[in-house]
Amino acid sequence: MIVLFQAIISLILTIVYAINIDFSFSIINIFKVLLCFLVINIGFIILILLAFVAFVYLTQKLPKDNMLKHKLYNYFNTYIFNFLYRVKPIIIGKENLPENSNFVVYSNHIEYTDPLYIKQAYKKYPLAYVTKEELYKYFLVKNILSSTGCIKLSRKTGDRQALQAILQAISQVKNGQPIGIFPEGTRSHTNTMGQFKSGSFKIAQKAGADISITVLYNMHKTIDIFKILNAKVYIKILPLIKYDEIKDMDTNTLSDFVYNKMCDELNTFKEI
Repeated sequence: MIVLFQAIISLILTIVYAINIDFSFSIINIFKVLLCFLVINIGFIILILLAFVAFVYLTQKLPKDNMLKHKLYNYFNTYIFNFLYRVKPIIIGKENLPENSNFVVYSNHIEYTDPLYIKQAYKKYPLAYVTKEELYKYFLVKNILSSTGCIKLSRKTGDRQALQAILQAISQVKNGQPIGIFPEGTRSHTNTMGQFKSGSFKIAQKAGADISITVLYNMHKTIDIFKILNAKVYIKILPLIKYDEIKDMDTNTLSDFVYNKMCDELNTFKEI
């Protein structure tokens, strides 16, 4: 929507400029018009980014699960990380999206942009994430994470804050805000997965929530700044695993179950 608006405004203003300079087909006039079009688009991009910063600060006091706020975040998210980053996310399995918000998303983790593209796939929900505490030291990022209900997690062994984070995640899911988790606990930067931290599955079990498995493929291409064409990345949503299917599993068994499902899907992608 923002991209279409930008294209229309840029085209109209460029035509107005061409009329004002009594445009004729000469190299210098063509250059002027193209330069005008470029400057208008750069100006528009700057305005959108400034509007985004203002939006982050102005909506901080709204409820963390406010759906309108999450929808607007997704508009900016799509503009910045699809259009400006030149990425085309291909979402498979939309029919498997949950019918309500009582679920936890578990996904493999390739790049720092993963949560942004997963959020596009789950745009109908106020999805938040369990995030590493190191992210909260960055300007604007900490505001976005706190405002949208993301949960700070310490990765230090034996840290009480980690237990508090798990309890908070369980509470948020029970109260209707789904949570996204990367059970590897770190990025792989490839289409292969590391071992899962089985304790992360306690959140779904203790919250009495369903599990929505998301498999990411080729996400490392999103950060390639030298790409010419749009990078195609894949987000596949697997059939929902109901709470009744997992409530009696121990976390190690459940972790292995989800891990194997993701591995099977990644192997399928590699055959494409």
